[in-house]
Amino acid sequence: MEHDFTSLFEFLPIGAYRKRADGVLLRSNPALVRMNGLDSEAQHLAIVNGHAPSWYVQPGRSEEFAALLANEGRVVGMESEVRARGSGRRLWVRENAHVVRDATGAVLFFEGTVEEITEHVQARAALERRERELREITAQVPGVVYRVVLQADGVRYIDFISDGVRQLYGVNPEDAVQNRRLLAHFRHPEDRARVDAELSAAAEARRPLATEFRIVRGDGTERWVQQISVPAESQGEYMVRIGVMFDITDRKRAELALLANGELWKRALEGTGDGVWDWHVQEGREQLSPACKALYGFADDELPDTPDALDGRTHPDDLPGMRQAREDHFAGRTPTYVNEHRVQCKDGSWKWILSRGMLLSRDAQGRPLRMVGTHTDITGRKQADALRAERDRAAAADVAKSQFLSRVSHELRTPLNAVLGFAQLLELSPGDGERQRQWIAQVLSAGRHLLALMDDVLDISSAQTGQLPMAAEELPLRPLLDEVLTLLAGTAAAAGVTVQDEAGPLPGLALRADRKRVLQILSNLLSNAIKYNRPQGWVRLRVHSGADSVHISLSDSGPGLSALQQSRLFEPFERLDAQSGPVAGTGLGLTLSRELAEAMGGRITVQSAPGAGSTFTVSLPAAGG
Repeated sequence: MEHDFTSLFEFLPIGAYRKRADGVLLRSNPALVRMNGLDSEAQHLAIVNGHAPSWYVQPGRSEEFAALLANEGRVVGMESEVRARGSGRRLWVRENAHVVRDATGAVLFFEGTVEEITEHVQARAALERRERELREITAQVPGVVYRVVLQADGVRYIDFISDGVRQLYGVNPEDAVQNRRLLAHFRHPEDRARVDAELSAAAEARRPLATEFRIVRGDGTERWVQQISVPAESQGEYMVRIGVMFDITDRKRAELALLANGELWKRALEGTGDGVWDWHVQEGREQLSPACKALYGFADDELPDTPDALDGRTHPDDLPGMRQAREDHFAGRTPTYVNEHRVQCKDGSWKWILSRGMLLSRDAQGRPLRMVGTHTDITGRKQADALRAERDRAAAADVAKSQFLSRVSHELRTPLNAVLGFAQLLELSPGDGERQRQWIAQVLSAGRHLLALMDDVLDISSAQTGQLPMAAEELPLRPLLDEVLTLLAGTAAAAGVTVQDEAGPLPGLALRADRKRVLQILSNLLSNAIKYNRPQGWVRLRVHSGADSVHISLSDSGPGLSALQQSRLFEPFERLDAQSGPVAGTGLGLTLSRELAEAMGGRITVQSAPGAGSTFTVSLPAAGG
């Protein structure tokens, strides 16, 4: 048992130590020695026991640690900034410790572990900084900026909302995030069902939404809100939408008043930045507000007050639809006139315009007399719609490509298997000629290479389309590693490369993954580390586990990769100029490995620099995680 403990102590990937009750350090494992920038345990013991100053950066931290041990008998997850004993480097660590007592309860010593979490702390600080910066930015945006998550069961909740919600709704951002239905409760009872239906329809169709409704604040005041949202990149199985809300109370009050007073309506709407037009239909006169003319780059005196001033600049393709929308409103088929069309500006460019209007009066025969409306620039929205459509077309093309590759691979396998079959028959009776035997060997080699290539292409296309069969199961990690190492032992020996297994026994460590695909990934990574190494080089295999993932790293002594090479590394058929070298390959191994890892909920990362070798790490879900 002592031998087992010593082995665990020595090979533990995090620091571990044992101290006497009087503070004398008795043991420190290699990981803790390395963490302190030292070469040996003896060196570490000499420094610590030589009355060295506290390694904590924060004053009083040593006393806090000692008090926890004295009062509670243990320390759990204590995070501190420290200075390495040897190098003086500042780093963050997470410590766990417990007191060991004898049968009488007297303190014998205490033991602990030290895990470096510098990158984790820096990442957490960066995330907090980005969150703070996001709040600072959105605080400058008029209205409320928010992000909402929609679960598969229809439940929606806000996971970010800007401070503008205080002014608009009178609530704190934290309360709006914690209480899923808080903002919905403020909606006016007469608007609640309509808005819920509009939100659900837009979410189901994954389309943009623009709606207006009333809210009743806690103090009893009523406000009008304009809410605009668009679909964003999904988070796994959850859909995400981002949006803004504006207080449009003043505008809505103005619009309602304008139904009774056209002139008041025009003046109020000009304050919103929209262009206003006032059309006296029977007189053939249409007044355009200065803001309306400026929308198209014209001064107030540069366009006449006639209906054709802008109709004549409307895109020919949009004219029929615009006129039909007007006629529908004149005939009473629609309550308002609404149309989107393009208008040519003074500089020759085209703007997309949302034109809205309403008849204010008719003559005794019911003919339209006066119509007032607005022009709103929606060019940005139209461009965004076009970009989304282009993105959707590109995604569809990518799916079509994957399906094509899959079908072609299936179709080629039948004739290729026939070629290989006949070649194998010839290999059994090659005849007497040495050249004939060489030709047969070349046919078999080329056929098998092509068959493996098609298998890889088929796997990649299946993974990209979500059709690759996966059988997730609990897989003990150590036997998988042993199988891969045994499989490639001959390849490593032939290449003169030493494979150093530093993973240890890994008791109880298991993956939740597809066994065949895990072996495929590890074999690809280890094979590459051997093939693209230097003579008499080495490959190191290491394993460490997180809360819910297992990370398997393969480091090599090869030539390393530049930043440009790393950017091309996972592209299909990309061999980084190795196609002219002696190492055979297709350029699909890393592409397929990444697709397989992601299909199992994992990922593959690489760290490399020219002349410094490379480290490929595959991270996969841990069993029970």
